[in-house]
Amino acid sequence: MNSRSDAGRWDNVPLSPTPPTGDEYVELPENGWGGLLGWCAGPARLVRVPDQVEAHTTRVFCSSPAGDEQYSRPRTQEEQVDIDADINGYLHDCDVPARPAGYRWFLRLPGGYSEDRLWADLNAALPSSAIHPADIAPPIQRSRAEDLLRQRALAALLESDRFPGGGAPTAHVTPASPHRAG
Repeated sequence: MNSRSDAGRWDNVPLSPTPPTGDEYVELPENGWGGLLGWCAGPARLVRVPDQVEAHTTRVFCSSPAGDEQYSRPRTQEEQVDIDADINGYLHDCDVPARPAGYRWFLRLPGGYSEDRLWADLNAALPSSAIHPADIAPPIQRSRAEDLLRQRALAALLESDRFPGGGAPTAHVTPASPHRAG
């Protein structure tokens, strides 16, 4: 799936000066799975917004013989570089081109499709043995092609604006923890 010509797909994602509003878009998590989902969804379903590193918070936990300490502070540029490297390492393991740094990524959901259902359907699409990115990428990538598209509502998410099914998700995954690995 990875080729030099594929790398330009990230650059084809529309750029917006401000985050989209409403329930139609969800911000993808700042991790490997968020990057993989964005790549599989493609430029037509994404919007990118310039990010501001200082707007993110880092929680610091320190333990010492004197006791435990916790505090929050603005994220540093060095921490952001590490986060971007981790995401791109995950994408590399999935045979997906590196994602450009400096953006927040938003996925457009089909009408009536919730963020909770998105993560539930993605988790349901994965085999229980999926741990490594190489285990996770193929089912999600195949879903763009044919296999899972016919079986799951993921088809609606990645390929159309109509949801071809109904019913409740088979599992519930909170947006704060939308993945099993990565």
